Amino acid sequence: MRTTHPFTYKDTNKKKPAHEAAKKTKMKIGIVSLVLDWLTDDDNRELADEIEAVNHKMLEKLIDSSPFLAVFFYDEEECGEECDLILVILEEIDDEADAFGIDMVKVVEGDTAAEFNIMQTPVMAYFRKGTALLYEGDLMDSAQILGWLTSNEAFELKDEIEEVNRRMLEKLLDDSDFVTVYFYENEADCPRCPEILEELERIDQEIDNLDIIFVRIVDTKYAKKWGVTKIPALVYFRRKFPAIFRGELTDEVAVLEWLQKNRYKQPELNLFMFGLASLSLAFVVYTVFILVCLKHPPES
Repeated sequence: MRTTHPFTYKDTNKKKPAHEAAKKTKMKIGIVSLVLDWLTDDDNRELADEIEAVNHKMLEKLIDSSPFLAVFFYDEEECGEECDLILVILEEIDDEADAFGIDMVKVVEGDTAAEFNIMQTPVMAYFRKGTALLYEGDLMDSAQILGWLTSNEAFELKDEIEEVNRRMLEKLLDDSDFVTVYFYENEADCPRCPEILEELERIDQEIDNLDIIFVRIVDTKYAKKWGVTKIPALVYFRRKFPAIFRGELTDEVAVLEWLQKNRYKQPELNLFMFGLASLSLAFVVYTVFILVCLKHPPES
């Protein structure tokens, strides 16, 4: 039955002006970007006693932004209880890995792993500057996993002086005999520091050939612990004993010669040779003493 109330037809397919549509598209993109930033922010992403699950877009953003990213790829349906146990193991070391500056997340989507050329799951991948290193050990061994994540082999990057925090540097000094550290400040507080870093990175490969680990750190308080009173500074550690470079830090030739000189100092060998010489001298004196006593026996 019809009524006296009119119906008004609205053409919902009517095209909107191009500038208005473009404006709304830009607004949507901006909102998506803000939401993604919020989701991947450390303060919002961290959950107590739980490894955060991320999707493909969030993972890509983390790979671009995090210098140390550990990702556990698995398929929840295929893996089942085994992966639940592995996650419990990983959660045991999540906080400790975080103390080393390592972000740890999990990805359930199998297609995401394939896009990073990871064909077999479950697997732990360690992304260093976008490059994935795959863990080949026992996923049930938390100590072994943490040891691998913080090892020198997984840590080093070619042609780049890696930035570390205090915890990571302390482990490097404990595990490595020869470490060089560039102590510096942010560009706002030290305008020369980026220039010096650029010069030092030119000789990073040569320093690596000397079997010296080269890292950098922004931590003036920790630098003072090793006798550094002026920043920027370059410190060479030989079995945790520091030596401070006193020359011009932009002179890469002088820096390399100084490191070569310190690297091939062999105080242990010098001590050994001194001990050997002392022992030889003592043997000679003893031999002479015996010969003299035999040649001139005491009169009865």
